[in-house]
Amino acid sequence: SFYHPLTYLQPRCRRQIARYTCPQCNIPYCSSTCFKSPAHANCSEPFYKKQIESDARSGSTSNAKPTLTQTQERLKMMEILRRFEEEDNENLGQFGEDDGDGDEEEDDEDDIAKRLAGIDIASASPNLLWSLLSDSERAQFVKAIQDPSSALSQELLLSDELRREVTYRPWWEAGLRIDDTDDIRSSPPPPHLPKPISIPLTMIQPRPFPNGPPLIYNLCAICFAYAYTTRRLGKSPLAPSHIEDIEDIEESKRILAQLVPFLIKRKSAVLYSTVSDAIDDVWSKSTVSTSTSTSNSHSETSTFSVLMQDTATLLRPQPIVVAVDVPSHPHRNAVYVLSDLHRLFSIADRTDPNHNPHSHSHITHKLLFYTAHVLSTPSVILRSVSDE
Repeated sequence: SFYHPLTYLQPRCRRQIARYTCPQCNIPYCSSTCFKSPAHANCSEPFYKKQIESDARSGSTSNAKPTLTQTQERLKMMEILRRFEEEDNENLGQFGEDDGDGDEEEDDEDDIAKRLAGIDIASASPNLLWSLLSDSERAQFVKAIQDPSSALSQELLLSDELRREVTYRPWWEAGLRIDDTDDIRSSPPPPHLPKPISIPLTMIQPRPFPNGPPLIYNLCAICFAYAYTTRRLGKSPLAPSHIEDIEDIEESKRILAQLVPFLIKRKSAVLYSTVSDAIDDVWSKSTVSTSTSTSNSHSETSTFSVLMQDTATLLRPQPIVVAVDVPSHPHRNAVYVLSDLHRLFSIADRTDPNHNPHSHSHITHKLLFYTAHVLSTPSVILRSVSDE
């Protein structure tokens, strides 16, 4: 199911497939960002208050060496303390310049440097760090966690994953838009579009109607699976910008292998003959369609609807534009899909030192062939399939 406008809570969340359920109200949500939504505050606020207090109480009961994650969390809390001090100093400069010696003594008591004197941040317990906060600072800390859109939360509390969830948007929804008043040529291209792969000109042979089997329906299945994987993982593009994101690579490969095995298997002879055959086959392999819970039936329908809209967008020919660094081919969305997958499987070949360097070459060759096929297909055919 999706956590998006057709279902629950946040009217504009169309980011991911709902993987979690609130234990209090049983509403599905896709990420911690959605869980912290103001519309869900009745459940999220008590949860985070309880969690912080529980962590603070239990942190001092263990003498074990802190893990990397624990150390990072402590450093975040220390950074929050520093931020509180800076904000207090700014407020003092604006409103308290003439307050007198009494306020200076209070400032000395709240001075972060004095509070941290003799404390080893790496080994300090959450209980100790929590005790260093005043009541107002604790309230501000809890508020920052509850409101992921606040400046303090954005800067200090969001991990890389949560930051990605907040800013995530599929590249085909964040792309260039055309209306009656804006000149598309004046808009800069989105910075996160997949980089198109290079196709030998000899492979591109435009013709009124392509020869051979109708690969357009297999392409339809690939686009549907691509949209599902993108929303399931909340990652766009799928090919990571950093080779270190091995977990994302492997999970993307696993989902795609499950949904479109004909792309992964070397000698697959699968050839769809209609749009419905392609979509139904991919959808039947997804974790959403295999759910037996009747309470998620509405969400399942909404999920399918969004994925169908995504697939239509990816297949539909786009207006030809002239813009710096933006390919002008009308089939560029489909090319972006195949290029992203091509890079994903190319990177995956280099992540495991024990991997056969050519283990995915047949997949990248298939994707190269599909890309050439897309560039050789008349726009009227892609438009017809998209409308269908």
